[in-house]
Amino acid sequence: MNVDLHTHTYPASGCSRISHRDYIGWCVDNAVAAVALTNHGDISDNLSLRPALAAEGVLLIDGVEISTLFGDFVVFSPDLDYLGTLRDVQEAPRPEAIPRDAAVVWVHPAAGGGRSGSAYYPGIESMVAGAVHAVEVFNGSWLDRQCVAGAEEIAASLGVARTGGSDAHRPEQLMTCYTELPDPITSTADVVSALRRGLTIPHRRRVAAPRRRFRLF
Repeated sequence: MNVDLHTHTYPASGCSRISHRDYIGWCVDNAVAAVALTNHGDISDNLSLRPALAAEGVLLIDGVEISTLFGDFVVFSPDLDYLGTLRDVQEAPRPEAIPRDAAVVWVHPAAGGGRSGSAYYPGIESMVAGAVHAVEVFNGSWLDRQCVAGAEEIAASLGVARTGGSDAHRPEQLMTCYTELPDPITSTADVVSALRRGLTIPHRRRVAAPRRRFRLF
């Protein structure tokens, strides 16, 4: 199953322009089977959107994005009470503080922390080693060669899974990057298991260049 593991909606993420109606509509129009909602330190939209998405046959994967001095991380867990304790800007995840039913993805690592203002520097991965289960190598906002190569190197050095996520803040950005997960995916717990076991394949959507049209008359 292909799942966008990094999306934002309004109002839980004030920086997003994706309304609840836009989010549901896009998923339905594009036959999306599952999508991960990963707002900044806020699960309120997860609670609001779950029934409507379920009614349309769309599985909602629960996650929260946090920003730290060592970069930004998305934490996935089926335990919404746990996710509700995570804040927009906070300390970096520590191995001993991560429940067994949770998984942590280091998102756009080479780009640094969006809200914390932190910058990536070589060797920073040693500060979060053991707390990270995957690295986002394809991010819809950071697809330049340097960011992708940097993320690939970090994933290799940590020996963890690789993912893709759009980091969508507008409807048209959804699924620009995504992660192939092993079937069946029926819950957030299944996604956590795949991340922890390294059973992920990152993808980015390539848009074909428009063909030049030639007129005969």
